[in-house]
Amino acid sequence: MFKRSKSKFIDFSKLADKAVDAYEGLPPVKKRRKMKIFIRTVKYASFVFALFLLLVLGVIGVNYVSLKMIYQEAISGKDNIEYSVLLITEQDYSGAREFATQANYNFADGLELLEEYRRGFFANNIQFIGRQVDNLVYLFRASQTLSEAALEGSDFALSLGVVTGKGQTNFTKLTKDEKKSLLDIIYKSGPELGSIKSNIDSALLDLNKVDLNGLLLPARGKINELNSKLEEANALLAKAIPMSELLPAMLGYPDKSSFLVMLQNSDELRPTGGFLGTYGILESEAGDILRFETHDIYHMDMPVKDKLAIVPPEPLKKYLGIDKWYMRDANWSPDWPETSKKLIEFYNKEDALLPPKDQINNFKGNFDGVIGITPELITDLLKLTGPVEIEGEVYDENNFLQLLEYKVEKDYVQLGVPSWQRKEVIGKIAEELKVRIFDLSPKDFFSAINMVNDNLEKKNILIYFSDQDRQNFALGQGWGGEIKNTAGDYIMVVDANMAAYKTDSVISRKMIYEVDEGVNGVFSDLTLNYSHSGGFDWRTTRYRSYTRVYVPKGSELIESSGYTEGDTQVYDELGKTVFAAFISIEPGEIGSLHFKYKLPKNLNNESVSDAYSLYIQKQPGRKTENLIVDLSPKNKVESYSPTGFYVYADNNRLKWETDFVTDKIFKINY
Repeated sequence: MFKRSKSKFIDFSKLADKAVDAYEGLPPVKKRRKMKIFIRTVKYASFVFALFLLLVLGVIGVNYVSLKMIYQEAISGKDNIEYSVLLITEQDYSGAREFATQANYNFADGLELLEEYRRGFFANNIQFIGRQVDNLVYLFRASQTLSEAALEGSDFALSLGVVTGKGQTNFTKLTKDEKKSLLDIIYKSGPELGSIKSNIDSALLDLNKVDLNGLLLPARGKINELNSKLEEANALLAKAIPMSELLPAMLGYPDKSSFLVMLQNSDELRPTGGFLGTYGILESEAGDILRFETHDIYHMDMPVKDKLAIVPPEPLKKYLGIDKWYMRDANWSPDWPETSKKLIEFYNKEDALLPPKDQINNFKGNFDGVIGITPELITDLLKLTGPVEIEGEVYDENNFLQLLEYKVEKDYVQLGVPSWQRKEVIGKIAEELKVRIFDLSPKDFFSAINMVNDNLEKKNILIYFSDQDRQNFALGQGWGGEIKNTAGDYIMVVDANMAAYKTDSVISRKMIYEVDEGVNGVFSDLTLNYSHSGGFDWRTTRYRSYTRVYVPKGSELIESSGYTEGDTQVYDELGKTVFAAFISIEPGEIGSLHFKYKLPKNLNNESVSDAYSLYIQKQPGRKTENLIVDLSPKNKVESYSPTGFYVYADNNRLKWETDFVTDKIFKINY
């Protein structure tokens, strides 16, 4: 009725707007308006949902046959691969091969169907569908690769079963020809085992690409469990492949082998692992151990004490109080290859000088290598084989070393055993363990591989080969016990028990290494703490150690403290600079060696540019309960390793607190 226009007295336009607003604001009107919006929204949502449902039904309808076939192949493949793995564990390798082959066909067919579906309209144009198809492709591809690994594993096990009768026969029960055939298969197995590992690597790569938050969410637990098992299998194969080359060489295949075996008692610590109280000669040919005899090392040293005049290293003269050097002290160098050559040299010299009545070795040939072992290896072997009973005494993983020490140091007197024969019990234990090890069932082989590899990593086993190719292989695997050649920062602490009985068994150690980088270079601060919890008895006394610290060549000692006699010696050896000092600690007391030094300029240049690296090498046999590495670099830290709960990071400070049972590597990237 009214035409909205401006008036001199009343603004009808504004009045009309206010009237509309007032009307719309009335509760009944407002409610009706909200209802209209809700109905309109529901209509739109229903339309979109109906469209999506039609789309999904269309996808399913168009591809129903393909999807059903993919599902059937997946279920069949899963069942077949599970049967294959089950039959492998039951040592039915022929049946395992059949199921692995069928599983491979299942996954290959399913993968072909999936690839065809992935090229279709819906997978290419609807992102969600495309991602789910991609996940299924990764999963099928991983499964197919695993079936190939199971197939190869079955073939390899079948080849072993031809010799061992499906793996039911212990090694000692095989004939000489069967042992030779078995070692030949193992000797040539590197490429086959490598191919199995490569397939598992590929499967892991594909599994790691799978997004478990989509349609595969219900299967997340199973897929994660599979991933974990594959990583375990991969780690085992990584150990088994080099073992396949080591084992035949140790057992005299393809050529007869002869090794000098040194038993190092880590309770009386020496540079390569312990005092050399016992030695052995191991001769093998095509899997047969022709001979493994052990003898008290004094059976070599004492008969030639007036015939051999080799001057010992100065610290042995000063702190051990000897003026002649014999085989028992030959492991003075912490570098196992150098010590091994010295041991062979001592053996040859002393054996040649033995009088006729003391000729016990009956070996005049060339050794193929030297093997050093510490008691920790025997302890782990007893875990694997179970206790052994020798001369009425039961030796197990808990009492082995202390009981053995008592038998050869004290009890032999009460038993009326001549001192010359007191260590014959060691040979009897070794003989019984040899029988037990070779009588392990095939299902225990993997446990044995893990055990041996673990002891190699902890340096309870050190290996030296006279053949350069085999020696290079051992060094490449980290089995050689050599002083490491590193470009970055480096530490190796080497304790040498100087006439302190078996006192290392009651010494606790802590190592603290701090590095501070400033404008004048990189400065290191090393503290070595010792705690003596023993007393004065037949086994322990005051602790006396000649300790050497190997650091990067060119490091400059600024100050040192804690040494008991003399001063800190500084010299170069084995491509490193060495700080050496003597410390003595009374029972119930603590002691500490401290070294502050400046790292060389070439290391400074590396540190202040792109990265800093630190290699801490473990002395074999040395037990360090706690290791602390505290680094304060000048530059901003971008990343570091290792990571984990035992590292503290704050601004430009990194502090690790960890164990020290194997070599440790720390890295910082700026």
